Amino acid sequence: MGSAVTILLIEDDKALAELIATFLETEGFRVVLAGSAEAAMPLLSAQEFDLIICDIMLPGQDGFDFYPTLTRLTQAPVIFMTALAESQDEIRGLELGAVDYISKPVVPALLLARIKARLRRGSDPKSQQWQHHEVSLNLSLQQLTVGERAFPLTTQETTLLWIFVHALDQVLSREYLFEQFVGRSYDGLDRAIDLKISRLRKKLDGLDIPLTIKTVHGRGYLLSYHDGPRP
Repeated sequence: MGSAVTILLIEDDKALAELIATFLETEGFRVVLAGSAEAAMPLLSAQEFDLIICDIMLPGQDGFDFYPTLTRLTQAPVIFMTALAESQDEIRGLELGAVDYISKPVVPALLLARIKARLRRGSDPKSQQWQHHEVSLNLSLQQLTVGERAFPLTTQETTLLWIFVHALDQVLSREYLFEQFVGRSYDGLDRAIDLKISRLRKKLDGLDIPLTIKTVHGRGYLLSYHDGPRP
């Protein structure tokens, strides 16, 4: 990855934070530590980060409540980290827009794999843009363009649509979409990805553009391009 990749780790457990930082630094990353949301804010205003790892159970403002502010200060992807094991907490984190979620105790090799998977998506400048006819999606700008019209997208909308556009007119299973989006195997129970797809579908429909997400019953979801009026 190289030393240019900078990660902000927001974790109040100093011993754990230092342990994770030491491990990641041996892998070539630069790690900046913050013990709370309040401590992270000036760091986010002062420099750019490639990735954010944010604990949920922070003193003062917790990770969930801090997330809206976090996304205003940076476009870096966010991985939530917590000791909570409730699936509802994981679903809430993903619904907010985090790209991943990892439970404590942290397995260093697993955390490293998650980080590399997230960074790999944006590592090749040539792969930052997708285009089909008059529709284009810019991954780094998080922007969908149709002709002369430009539509800003959230991080999660961009990530999910990026998966879909590279399989245009192909049926993608819930399992595949979950694994590509979250970065881990689907457990057969989590329905957070369905909610995200539903929200993205409504977003695209509301923009009145030639992209439509269809449900293929029993198989999954399909993104299609259409000319003329919406079918």
